[in-house]
Amino acid sequence: MKTIRLRQHFAVVLVISFAVLSIALSGSAFAQKPGVNFKGDKPPVDPKSEAEKKRIDQEYQSTLKAIPDQPQKKVDPWAKIRSPAPAQK
Repeated sequence: MKTIRLRQHFAVVLVISFAVLSIALSGSAFAQKPGVNFKGDKPPVDPKSEAEKKRIDQEYQSTLKAIPDQPQKKVDPWAKIRSPAPAQK
């Protein structure tokens, strides 16, 4: 009597666990519904704001050109750990 009840309990737990697992795995499939577009249409561009963006970009580029180029130093992160070069024989 006890083994029958245990087998029934095991079967119910197994069915429920498979149902939960299948629902969990199919969740990502529902996220890929066709026809859903989250990008939307872009709003029309205002000519004044476009001109302002171009002016700001030109100022930024001219500021970048005004910065002098500095030579890049070689970085050796192991310099303090590495032993000195072996003596030449």
